[in-house]
Amino acid sequence: MSDYLNRVYDILVETCGASEYWRDNFLQTMADGDCREYRFQGDLGFGGKLYRTDRVYVGYYPEDKTPERDAMVAAANERIAALNGKDSA
Repeated sequence: MSDYLNRVYDILVETCGASEYWRDNFLQTMADGDCREYRFQGDLGFGGKLYRTDRVYVGYYPEDKTPERDAMVAAANERIAALNGKDSA
């Protein structure tokens, strides 16, 4: 599980500007399996989150919407879907 979560966080860092400072917190928080959303912020602003429902995906607040942020989210979600062996989210 920790290898998977580290790879997910790598994607957040590389595509959405998540801070390396919060990696350990992310790993600890997400490892228990009960956490359904994690606010990583990064270049998506305060609303930048990773969601874990029936799928794992990135989103952010609609009021912060920009073409650049949409592109970041699309890239992150595509890479996460590929990591999960599924089509793009």
